[in-house]
Amino acid sequence: MSEHQKEKFAGSYLELFVASASMFLLFAIMLTWLIFKSPYGLFDDHERLKTVNFIFIVHFSLGPMIAVLAGIAFDTFPLVYNIPSFERTTMRHFLQLNILGQLFILAGVFSMNWDLLIELSGIGIVLLSLSLLSLASPAIEVFRTKNEVDEVGAFSYTPGILLIICGIIIIASWFLRGIDGMIELGISFAVALFSCMQIATCLLSHFNRRLGWEVTKPKSLQFKFALFFVIALAHIVISTLRGRNLVEENLVDISLTALFILMFFIIDPKRILQLSFGSLAKPHSRMVLGGYLLLPVLAVISAGPIWTGHQGIASIQPAHWLLLASSGFLIVWGFALYLHEDHLHISLANRTTPWITFLSLMIGAVLICWSLYDKNVLTTGKNYAPFIGWAVAQIIGIVSLTYLLARHIFFPDQNWHRVPMFYNRFLSK
Repeated sequence: MSEHQKEKFAGSYLELFVASASMFLLFAIMLTWLIFKSPYGLFDDHERLKTVNFIFIVHFSLGPMIAVLAGIAFDTFPLVYNIPSFERTTMRHFLQLNILGQLFILAGVFSMNWDLLIELSGIGIVLLSLSLLSLASPAIEVFRTKNEVDEVGAFSYTPGILLIICGIIIIASWFLRGIDGMIELGISFAVALFSCMQIATCLLSHFNRRLGWEVTKPKSLQFKFALFFVIALAHIVISTLRGRNLVEENLVDISLTALFILMFFIIDPKRILQLSFGSLAKPHSRMVLGGYLLLPVLAVISAGPIWTGHQGIASIQPAHWLLLASSGFLIVWGFALYLHEDHLHISLANRTTPWITFLSLMIGAVLICWSLYDKNVLTTGKNYAPFIGWAVAQIIGIVSLTYLLARHIFFPDQNWHRVPMFYNRFLSK
């Protein structure tokens, strides 16, 4: 592909970033409304709560989360992998299906009618899954051009193939949800394999490729990827068996804890800390770093119920939501903002941390943990204060993030460039 062809694909991330931020905001508002309005008696009906948890996990991970990741891919992959498949037509087709799917789910929730919620959510889930399948062509092209000794290794090209598999599994899990274990299969696949791999890819891409910190050796990534895949698959199998009451809940906690620990050690934590703090500190995204440092905390929290007992909300694995709404959100959006600043050609030394966004999301991480693990918050005690705090923190974080993007787009301090700095090294390849 010529240099001119590569350049025309770069910069296509803006639509997806703005759409993602807007839909994140709508999701937070919807979830807050649902908790206070409680029109479906979710906390009194085990099966309804389990079904709605599936809908929201799919909405979050395949909706606004994947939209920002797709923006990163459409912007950088034509440069990194030298392939022409990332076309604007494909991107807009994906975006239309994705947003439409989210709107169907939102309409179902606000309908206050359970049967209508199920019908509209089913349509939304199918559309979200189809939006993933619409990316099959560029995903396959990336896989064909894989490079095992790349700075990100198998974590760079495998998520594209998972898009296709995830879309199929989510649709199957929804339509077969009457079979015990199918809902757990869909949720665990969406979180443990699909989302966790996307998050791990962002970590490696930021620290190993973008910053060049050499926090893990490329040759070791093949083994780490295989280990990651085995543990994620084990969690999926155990979760499915748990849905059929064939294993104890503790095994689910243990497998998820092991996955969080592995994600933390995919890169060298000692080198990360050395280059992030003190005299050897180098410029980096504090949002990505903050999300990374939350991983061992999530591991401890995930393992906690093994000793303290499972006293939170039945039918929900809180650590799934903690990963998506705290660590995952910070890592993915931290990487996205850093890429946006690359387009503005802001030198690394002059970049600032969006502290309102960062601190709001960190506070939100603490409050959502409290809300999900303390039965007195949402179930028996109905003490909504921590959840109100989470909702406010999350909305403030997302609004400040949206404002930051809008200010950079419409009132930039720096000229915007189609090809981001650092990535222009791929133009000559």
